[in-house]
Amino acid sequence: MLIKELWHYPIKGLGGSLIDLAVLETGGYFPNDRQFAISTGHAKTANAVAGTWQKKAFFLQLMTDETLADYSCQFTPDGAVKGLHITHRDGSVNHFDPSKPKDCTRLEDFFAARLEARFSGHPRLMQMDQQAYSDQSSPLISIASDASLNTFAKATGTIADNRRFRINVIISADQPFAEADLIGKTVRCGTALLAIKAPVGRCAAINVNPDTAQRGPDYVAFMRAHFGHSNLGVFAEIIDGGTIKSGDQLIVT
Repeated sequence: MLIKELWHYPIKGLGGSLIDLAVLETGGYFPNDRQFAISTGHAKTANAVAGTWQKKAFFLQLMTDETLADYSCQFTPDGAVKGLHITHRDGSVNHFDPSKPKDCTRLEDFFAARLEARFSGHPRLMQMDQQAYSDQSSPLISIASDASLNTFAKATGTIADNRRFRINVIISADQPFAEADLIGKTVRCGTALLAIKAPVGRCAAINVNPDTAQRGPDYVAFMRAHFGHSNLGVFAEIIDGGTIKSGDQLIVT
């Protein structure tokens, strides 16, 4: 198995972007992945201490807000043009520096104007420094094979597209769902060591077409009927940190 693609999703719910390499830290999350989230205006998030992990119900999420598929995001934490770069399907790009309060307000207003009905109060851009606004509070990264994506696409008459599943690491494999056979094992990936922990159970977010931002059929139910499960991908814990990049092998240790 070889790494084919690496993805990060800086803002929870929004699409992400391809990256060339990732420096993984022991016991950490995927770099810059779900580091930010936009609250729905609930009082619990309005009064929360910055950096507090909370359930996804308090934030914008693709499962309930298909319009978010219109946006992709890239995060450059350093450099001359640092910050969050949010690209709309029409090609327009907006830049926000989350280290600047005025830019945080601009980003909040940006989504408040576009998803007004979704908010119970004014949205808040929330940020994690060491953790992530993933669906689970424990530090895990996600891995899936191209064979799994291709098999899902063929069965559903869709296009194989990781934007539908939002996996961090896409690997090559000959058989669909072969990554599930790695659960309980450790793998060397680049210079990092990973423990494969559990399958990634899919939710209604996969029903959203990433090309149109339209909600489609219930593919979760379809997977259960067609494959006997609704899993695609696996979660992994970073046992030893290191650098991973496209072309690196996954070797069972």
